[in-house]
Amino acid sequence: MKVRTRDSEKTREAIMDALERILTREGFTGVGVNALAREAGVDKVLIYRYFGSMEGLLAAFRDSRELCPRVVDVLDEFPPDAPMSALVTRLLLKSGRAFRKNSLAQELARWELTDKNPLTVAFSRAMEKDELRSLEERGVRPDGETVAAVILLLSGVHYLTLRESVKNPILDMDLNDPGTVQLVETVIEKLVKGFFEGREEVPRG
Repeated sequence: MKVRTRDSEKTREAIMDALERILTREGFTGVGVNALAREAGVDKVLIYRYFGSMEGLLAAFRDSRELCPRVVDVLDEFPPDAPMSALVTRLLLKSGRAFRKNSLAQELARWELTDKNPLTVAFSRAMEKDELRSLEERGVRPDGETVAAVILLLSGVHYLTLRESVKNPILDMDLNDPGTVQLVETVIEKLVKGFFEGREEVPRG
């Protein structure tokens, strides 16, 4: 029985490794059950057996590869009475740093923007739903303005990173320069502080 467990774990990882190779090489357009089975050297029925569906595989891949910090993991770093501004600041800074270091996450972001297909949609929607569900389980219900502020700031950092990755920085804002990174992070901290001034800051009840 233990051998079977080890074999199944090895097969699951082989499938996810194959998915990463295809995504890195071809993007979402190259992802399909048959192509993935060939790349992994397994029968395609095993993909459904271990992951249920391609959407299930994408969710497992996202979680196993830590493409970006999860909101709930950042939340769990703080006590229940911590202000929302502290949570948002930490989330934005950690997410920006992780995104700059993760070339696969950058490639996935490009494909989501340029190739809208069922897999890219399922990938992003599953991540969004999981994050919202996890927050609700912890009693955190950010209002629409807070969600919009996080999305706008995080999208800005991602865009700067993607521009830098193709050697086309905006107004010479080179994110390979530690001074520029410090400047961006300082501005984020100030913007978050200004946004939350006078607002309710306790994320959990």
